[in-house]
Amino acid sequence: MPQHAILITVDCLRYDRLSAFGYDRPVSPTMDALAAEGTHSDEAIATGPNTRTSFPGILCSTYPLMYGGYAQLTEERDVISETFREHGFRTVGVNTNTQLHSRFGWDRGFDVYYDNERTIVDDPEIEIEKGEDASSPIHDALETTKSKVYSSLDQDGVPYRILESIYRRVGTRTPPHTSAADAVDTAFTYLDALPDEKPLFLWVHFMEPHSPYVPPKSYRDEFLDEPLSSGEMWQINDKVNSHEDEATDREVSIISDLYDASVKEVDDQIGRLINGLRKRDYWDDAITILCGDHGEEFREHGELAHGGRPYDELVRVPLIIRSNDETVTSLDGVTSTIDIAPTLLDATVDDLSVPEKFHGLSLYPIVRGEEAMPEDRAVFSQIASGGWREIDLSNRITACRTDEWKLITYRRDDEDELYYIPDDQYEQRNCAAEQPDVVERMTERVDDHYALDAYERHSIRDAVEPDHLGEQLEALGYVE
Repeated sequence: MPQHAILITVDCLRYDRLSAFGYDRPVSPTMDALAAEGTHSDEAIATGPNTRTSFPGILCSTYPLMYGGYAQLTEERDVISETFREHGFRTVGVNTNTQLHSRFGWDRGFDVYYDNERTIVDDPEIEIEKGEDASSPIHDALETTKSKVYSSLDQDGVPYRILESIYRRVGTRTPPHTSAADAVDTAFTYLDALPDEKPLFLWVHFMEPHSPYVPPKSYRDEFLDEPLSSGEMWQINDKVNSHEDEATDREVSIISDLYDASVKEVDDQIGRLINGLRKRDYWDDAITILCGDHGEEFREHGELAHGGRPYDELVRVPLIIRSNDETVTSLDGVTSTIDIAPTLLDATVDDLSVPEKFHGLSLYPIVRGEEAMPEDRAVFSQIASGGWREIDLSNRITACRTDEWKLITYRRDDEDELYYIPDDQYEQRNCAAEQPDVVERMTERVDDHYALDAYERHSIRDAVEPDHLGEQLEALGYVE
């Protein structure tokens, strides 16, 4: 039985952009090696098409619309970090996405947690020095000018355009999140500060390859056909973020290449994290799960980035499991990110009583070849967008996925969509009209799912106001 549990999550990581899952570009040697050493699921489905809808599945083994919704981490949910801590584990979290900020409750159960802004310590035995972020005086002055002046300017006016031009030319623009390299450094700092040798639960969430797609020059040069300056890179990202419909095919191709370069960037840092864990004697005696929280779209269904309808480019993710046990090579059948928390706990905790509110399946006995995947399993992806802070159930979209079929249902007037995945991997041919019996059968599974107490007994709640986090969320494309 492994002693430690390691969870590595990568934002926006598509399953079909890793070589281990069939991609023909060398973007992911570290993750490919991890898949070759362990077990991978070819049909792992995220619980939603964006971060807010996916992490109730990953960390809580619940679907996003359960237990009060996904606008924040509701108290009704059980969190894997709390369960690990109850069983004597040190719990360390390094998060680089503002959506998972402590403001929204995601630091629950962690002895030490980085929320993309600051270190939060919830154990008096852990002593960690807190440093200040470094930035250039020019950059600070420009940021101050922007915050004071931009809000009063017409974005179509000449003064705004002049100021924006100066900022782009002179300012040292950086991504609105902690870099993968800094995330690894933070993880090492936390691990080195632990005062004893208790079992460890470590979770590291990387933002790359989330937009804006701004990998360093060395990675751009490796994956782009033509040289692209930093200024040009930011201009294309700004256009895609602000005027998505106006992006040309060439610009979409460029951001797709930048995405690949960002995957390679984070892959290198995952390798660095693994090496550091090995040196600290955590790696060899651990079960590790790596997954994408959701995918990314490049106009497969007309849109860019993520957050809309739960097509597979957004909800089918890589899922890799590596442990010190003998394991099967791959999992046959559909899996879900709600399976991650039960699997990690089952692998590392003796006489475990799985939290009642966990709805996933432990894959650990299946990975070890002791059990088979359940037949005809259905898993779900959900979203009910009503703006950044609100959930609008009248706008609920649900995807029900089995090994063969995928039904997307809309609570509003949109027609249901049905896809036969073995022959239509990218969901281009809606066969709902031709398969009414399948639609009826899948719809019954959706209705039965929403009849669970986890939905009926808990009212939906909106998120807290983002306060100072608004600018970060806007830069990431979450709010306007």
